[in-house]
Amino acid sequence: MAEAVKPQRRAKAKASRTKTKEKKKYETPQREESSEVSLPKTSREQEIPSLACEFKGDHLKVVTDSQLQDDASGQNESEMFDVPLTSLTISNEESLTCNTEPPKEGGEARPCVGDSAVTPKVHPGDNVGTKVETPKNFTEVEENMSVQGGLSESAPQSNFSYTQPAMENIQVRETQNSKEDKQGLVCSSEVPQNVGLQSSCPAKHGFQTPRVKKLYPQLPAEIAGEAPALVAVKPLLRSERLYPELPSQLELVPFTKEQLKILEPGSWLENVESYLEEFDSMAHQDRHEFYELLLNYSRCRKQLLLAEAELLTLTSDCQNAKSRLWQFKEEQMSVQGICADQVKVFSYHRYQRVEMNENALVELKKLFDAKSEHLHQTLALHSYTSVLSRLQVESYIYALLSSSAVLRSSAIHQQGRASKQTESIPSDLCQLKECISVLFMFTRRVNEDTQFHDDILLWLQKLVSVLQRVGCPGDHLFLLNHILRCPAGVSKWAVPFIQIKVLHNPSGVFHFMQSLALLMSPVKNRAEFMCHMKPSERKPSSSGPGSGTWTLVDEGGEEDEDPETSWILLNEDDLVTILAQFPFHELFQHLLGFKAKGDYLPETTRPQEMMKIFAFANSLVELLAVGLETFNRARYRQFVKRIGYMIRMTLGYVSDHWAQYVSHNQGSGLAQQPYSMEKLQVEFDELFLRAVLHVLKAKRLGIWLFMSEMPFGTLSVQMLWKLFYLMHQVESENLQQLSSSLQPAQCKQQLQDPEHFTNFEKCLSSMNSSEEICLLTTFAQMAQARRTNVDEDFIKIIVLEIYEVSYVTLSTRETFSKVGRELLGTITAVHPEIISVLLDRVQETIDQVGMVSLYLFKELPLYLWQPSASEIAVIRDWLLNYNLTVVKNKLACVILEGLNWGFAKQATLHLDQAVHAEVALMVLEAYQKYLAQKPYAGILSESMKQVSYLASIVRYGETPETSFNQWAWNLILRLKLHKNDYGIQPNCPAVPFSVTVPDMTESPTFHPLLKAVKAGMPIGCYLALSMTAVGHSIEKFCAEGIPLLGILVQSRHLRTVVHVLDKILPLFYPCQYYLLKNEQFLSHLLLFLHLDSGVPQGVTQQVTHKVAQHLTGASHGDNVKLLNSMIQAHISVSTQPNEVGPVAVLEFWVQALISQHLWYREQPILFLMDHLCKAAFQLMQEDCIQKLLYQQHKNALGYHCDRSLLSSLVSWIVAGNITPSFVEGLATPTQVWFAWTVLNMESIFEEDSQLRRVIEGELVINSAFTPDQALKKAQTQLKLPIVPSLQRLLIYRWAHQALVTPSDHPLLPLIWQKFFLLYLHRPGPQYGYAAQYCRFLLPIDGCIGRRFFQSPAHINLLKEMKRRLTEVADFHHAASKALRVPAEGSEGLPESHSGTPGYLTSPELHKELVRLFNVYILWLEDENFQKGDTYIPSLPKHYDIHRLAKVMQNQQDLWMEYLNMERIYHEFQETVGLWTQAKLESHSTPCSLSVQLDFTDPLLAKERVLSNLRKHEAPQPPLALHPTKPPVPVISSAVLLSQKDATQLVCTDLNLLQQQARTAALRESQQVALDGELLDTMPKQYVNREEQTTLHLECRGSSGKKCQGAAVVTVQFEGMHKNEAISQQLHVLRKEVKQLQAEAAKPPSLNIVEAAVHAENLITALVNAYKLQPTPGIQKVGISLFFTIVDYVSDETQRHPPTRQFFTSCIEILGQVFISGIKSECRKVLETILKNSRLCSLLSPFFTPNAAPAEFIQLYEQVVKFLSEDNSDMIFMLLTKASGVHSLGTYCLGP
Repeated sequence: MAEAVKPQRRAKAKASRTKTKEKKKYETPQREESSEVSLPKTSREQEIPSLACEFKGDHLKVVTDSQLQDDASGQNESEMFDVPLTSLTISNEESLTCNTEPPKEGGEARPCVGDSAVTPKVHPGDNVGTKVETPKNFTEVEENMSVQGGLSESAPQSNFSYTQPAMENIQVRETQNSKEDKQGLVCSSEVPQNVGLQSSCPAKHGFQTPRVKKLYPQLPAEIAGEAPALVAVKPLLRSERLYPELPSQLELVPFTKEQLKILEPGSWLENVESYLEEFDSMAHQDRHEFYELLLNYSRCRKQLLLAEAELLTLTSDCQNAKSRLWQFKEEQMSVQGICADQVKVFSYHRYQRVEMNENALVELKKLFDAKSEHLHQTLALHSYTSVLSRLQVESYIYALLSSSAVLRSSAIHQQGRASKQTESIPSDLCQLKECISVLFMFTRRVNEDTQFHDDILLWLQKLVSVLQRVGCPGDHLFLLNHILRCPAGVSKWAVPFIQIKVLHNPSGVFHFMQSLALLMSPVKNRAEFMCHMKPSERKPSSSGPGSGTWTLVDEGGEEDEDPETSWILLNEDDLVTILAQFPFHELFQHLLGFKAKGDYLPETTRPQEMMKIFAFANSLVELLAVGLETFNRARYRQFVKRIGYMIRMTLGYVSDHWAQYVSHNQGSGLAQQPYSMEKLQVEFDELFLRAVLHVLKAKRLGIWLFMSEMPFGTLSVQMLWKLFYLMHQVESENLQQLSSSLQPAQCKQQLQDPEHFTNFEKCLSSMNSSEEICLLTTFAQMAQARRTNVDEDFIKIIVLEIYEVSYVTLSTRETFSKVGRELLGTITAVHPEIISVLLDRVQETIDQVGMVSLYLFKELPLYLWQPSASEIAVIRDWLLNYNLTVVKNKLACVILEGLNWGFAKQATLHLDQAVHAEVALMVLEAYQKYLAQKPYAGILSESMKQVSYLASIVRYGETPETSFNQWAWNLILRLKLHKNDYGIQPNCPAVPFSVTVPDMTESPTFHPLLKAVKAGMPIGCYLALSMTAVGHSIEKFCAEGIPLLGILVQSRHLRTVVHVLDKILPLFYPCQYYLLKNEQFLSHLLLFLHLDSGVPQGVTQQVTHKVAQHLTGASHGDNVKLLNSMIQAHISVSTQPNEVGPVAVLEFWVQALISQHLWYREQPILFLMDHLCKAAFQLMQEDCIQKLLYQQHKNALGYHCDRSLLSSLVSWIVAGNITPSFVEGLATPTQVWFAWTVLNMESIFEEDSQLRRVIEGELVINSAFTPDQALKKAQTQLKLPIVPSLQRLLIYRWAHQALVTPSDHPLLPLIWQKFFLLYLHRPGPQYGYAAQYCRFLLPIDGCIGRRFFQSPAHINLLKEMKRRLTEVADFHHAASKALRVPAEGSEGLPESHSGTPGYLTSPELHKELVRLFNVYILWLEDENFQKGDTYIPSLPKHYDIHRLAKVMQNQQDLWMEYLNMERIYHEFQETVGLWTQAKLESHSTPCSLSVQLDFTDPLLAKERVLSNLRKHEAPQPPLALHPTKPPVPVISSAVLLSQKDATQLVCTDLNLLQQQARTAALRESQQVALDGELLDTMPKQYVNREEQTTLHLECRGSSGKKCQGAAVVTVQFEGMHKNEAISQQLHVLRKEVKQLQAEAAKPPSLNIVEAAVHAENLITALVNAYKLQPTPGIQKVGISLFFTIVDYVSDETQRHPPTRQFFTSCIEILGQVFISGIKSECRKVLETILKNSRLCSLLSPFFTPNAAPAEFIQLYEQVVKFLSEDNSDMIFMLLTKASGVHSLGTYCLGP
């Protein structure tokens, strides 16, 4: 095949290109040597290397394909392929020369063509002035070379034979003999009509093409030495020009399909026919020897199946007869008697009798005989012949594969790919392909025999696997042609037959593309191939509704296919699976120039390679487009979508590669030869256009979806206009013609015509909805595809068109409003400025559109938009001049809500600060206008969920005023109006704010605000605090701001209050006393906390508690949580450089919160205090809080107070109350951080007052003292006014706190540490006066802790603690097994902790905590510590003796390594994040706005290419090559000459066959015996016999009494009796018969059949050898084999059909060849017959006494002597074999 060698030609071409480039290096200097050459008259007949040619632009012609072929004529194949693959223009192989003089206005185009291959002659009499100039700027020349009217800028030469680029350079061909030529080329402005791309007279001589020819040949020496003669030139006038002016901007024209084929040759579709002819010649093989074998096997299988069915029928008949063998009859006899009541009673006795059906028994006997005969004769024979014929097929296949060296090396020796010996391959492969064709023929038949079908597929796989390894691409196409002509369902077994390898395969691309062409083209003659599958009779379908006949219809309701022909078609799954076998990922890797190792280097792509990519992609798209036409029916909808997807992927890969090429080659000048960037862009646009046109043609197949996914971003703007216009003309029939004649400017003009949109509406109405949506989606994709060089008119027209269709046009808006909304959202996400266009259009059409416009603007990404002043004015007009119920007002609200009032990416405000201020006052004015008379308190405005304005008016059915109220507040809080709105957040630099903040009373702009403040409107108060000097000056806030804050609190705008505090407080942290001493401020703060705690003041008096809950907030304490989050954010900011520091913030809030009486009973305050304590712990600033609490604690215990207060406190405690503490109760499980701080503070008090030291001392001295007694003694001793109650001692406080703290709380290990510091404390001799007693009462190292736990209550407390420690250890053990999930914000620790050592994290930390809590359990349980007789260093390791020593030494350092600092930091960040989220808005992209791809980004493009290649599914691997073994052992030729070896070999086989016959005979005899036994036993199963039974008969009784006694009656009758023993015997017999039958029905074992075939093969080889060359040796072996086989014949072998058939055929063949007519064997044959009369019929045909006339008499006598009554038939048969008269005559006439 010609195509198979194309890669070699390509290689040659590359080599020539390399040489060309080398020559070019030496050529360049010569080209630049002279800028002007004048040729004298004497040299006019020399070759003119470069001609200055003149052309009129109107008469330029395109080089057509046929012309190019004419050019190529006269050259042989090697010459044609010996040229470079691509044409190179000026800067590469042949330079064009052109005059670069400034062009003259209105002149004619005069491209100068340098064509070294053209040699026109100039008449000596003509004046020729040839001026040759080498331009400096080659790019200019190249640009000027493109001439409108078909002059393509450049064209590669590919594999055709012209050195000059056929399409790049204008070729002038002139014949040497024509008279016109003699006039020469005159340098004038007039040009003959026949000078163009082709002269009017064709060239008579061949077109010679030297590989590289110099532009300027060297002049002969004599000419070079002479002075040039003068040349007469007509003088030019001033106004005249020698050369006409070239157009400044020539339009680039894309190559035609024919021109592209020169770049990427391959007539894929044309080749389909030629491959079909070749296939047809080999596909039909119904006269092939292999076909006969398979047909025979098929017949044998059918006969076997019929025999098996017959056996089932006979078995069923037997069952039927068996059921009729016995007849059961119901009998009854009447019985009577007299009961005890003397009443005569009657009854009936029912019983069964049985009769045997003699006829059924006789029938059963016949059936048993027939079944036995059928099983052991018919079925046995068919079973044997089917296995035998299968083995013959196997043998044939083995012979085929072993007959050729090539096939043998691949199939039998398995040497990988066979070394192809070209002389032997065609014939070998021909046989192989013929056999494959035969097998395929049998797959095209209706076959119900699965065994046969499976065998066919098995052999097919075996042969195909060989062909795959030794065949060429043509053989693979042969397989594909077969598969495409197989019945539906072929994909289940034939897919691995299709194997295409593109990479590392010289013919891979050819193979791929040609296979694809076959698949995509209509399959010819399929009906002819499938003729055996045609349903012979179609049952007429009933016309009723339940008939069950289905008809496929397309979306239009038209019937898609004819039921008469649909059976021919392939299933859709078949096509999808076959297409999946095409390795598109390999093809695309090849197309994009992937290196051998898989490296993708797009930056190395050269222009000509880029052009080849376009050309190849064009071929691929064309092939796929053929598939769109071929499979244009509803049943192939999914397959067509796959094709559409591949078109889209092709464009995607090319687009991404092109984007990278453009990125790497921008502004590279000379490097862009031979194709400029503009030319390549034109070609890419054209490729894209062709693909889109193909997709547009395929209507109603669902592939327009892929059009919307195409990479429009890499197209030129002109092509986008053109495509957009064409998509509007999709219903017109002549799209192709329309596209070729259109100009972009024309498109733009027509698209802007109002009539055009009316036509488009009609067009839309003719489509179905899915296609309409795809079309609109495509428009949106086109609009958003480009990120740079955006044509705003283009985007504008698309946006307005989508808007019109979706919202304005009545006929379409109901269908498209949702789709249009999403599409406009995606476009404006890429081009936010288009929202302004939409706003203008909505303003015009809002009366028609109505409420739907709200949904549209809700969907738009308004957060990206920056409205202009005029647009803000429009919104202001809508907001202030239209009522709340009007759509315009609502739309203004939606737009303002959607804008981004936060920061842009550069940490600057997205919208200018002036806009924030303007909008704030605008909202205030609207609020005053609409809600001034209806004050909406915060309690209601904050009760609503934080939903959007649109949701509140639509979904929740709120009144317009309520919705507006909430909208206004939500918006106002988002506006950035205060200085601190910019600088307070981390990483947000302060935005320059006006140095002097305006005063509310001074600025006229603030007039509405002043009015609102005076009226006491909360919204006005907030704005005054945010925008004016009141919120920016400490003095003004204290004087005027605090009352405004009070209004906000009292009107219950609590969330607003938090925002105000966030703005104001940073001013006061450095000077806290201004606010801390301000009672009004503190009272407002406390009121805030009360109102948010669930019971607002002033409401509880009027409504119940439950109602109040619904009024105040969605959940308890939401605003307190928000306040806490804000405080934590302030703490976070205060830690940064140049800030106030965390201590100031902590102290301010602690003092503000604890200023209220009994503050520690208020839950909101405790909640805030807990988080303050947590922050202080994290920042290691606990001292500042403890200091403030310590002072208040001492005051609570009566220190620093007057005596009257003290006495009342004492009396209160004496009355049995516990001393006050900030942690009320024993402990707190919720505010653990607060409890930690308070208990540490109380611990300081215990230390400072020496209370604990004295109590421990008293307990040491007085062993009988209880802790309570010791406490009282200590109070006396220390003279304390009040001491804490016993429960307030720290050892108990820590114990109770440890019990209630949650297991996962970070502080729990430290709380337990604090407890053990007290529990294991050892009081030493530091007690002064008591020291002398210590030695005797308590050992110096004994611990005091147990003395505090002596009472029953305290003992229970210790038990609880042990249990709790175990629980915590279990918890951490379980936690250590869990997977670690990194929490957000836990990447690192805060800066303040960066210097500390790294903390353990989960699960390692949990493991350490398990260890620690187990140590705590040991410490708590061990009594020895209390006794003091423990030597700590001797303790086991698990006691953690180092920590134990530290505890006993009272070392107070906290074990921070057990603290989960990561979690603490994460929780802190979460809390701060809550405020950040409330304050700084984040705009997440709505779900409908998918992330738009930037098609022009080279990095993204490369990543897309690589990721898309990974997404392709890998095709199924090729078939495994299984080793082919001989089905029967091979007969060696030596055996045929050795009587002993031959006999020995055949005896082995005969023994097996004889044994098989005996086994079969035994089975048959057993079955006969069992059948006979069954027939004898069956009649005995039932019998009628005399039986007796007693019946008890009762009367009905009388007077409600039962019968006094039943009558007893004895009955005798003859009834049926079943003999159980016989039944059991019958069951066993049937089981045996069934088993015997199953064994007999099995096919014979393979070794039996192999033995028969082996013996037959031996005999056949012997006979063939004898016929070829009759020798006595072979004859001797044949005779010996004959009598050996005869000896094996027995009754069994003759009874068993397989062996009977085998022996008969063997004896017949050997007898005919070696015995019949042989004189010497007559007597031996006769003796053998006489010895065994059974053999007479077998051997008598070979008894030929006439052949031995000398012995005839003796033989005759011998026969006659043997005569008796028993053997008369045999003797008669023998006598008939001899013609006595003839024999005697012969004998008598003998010598």
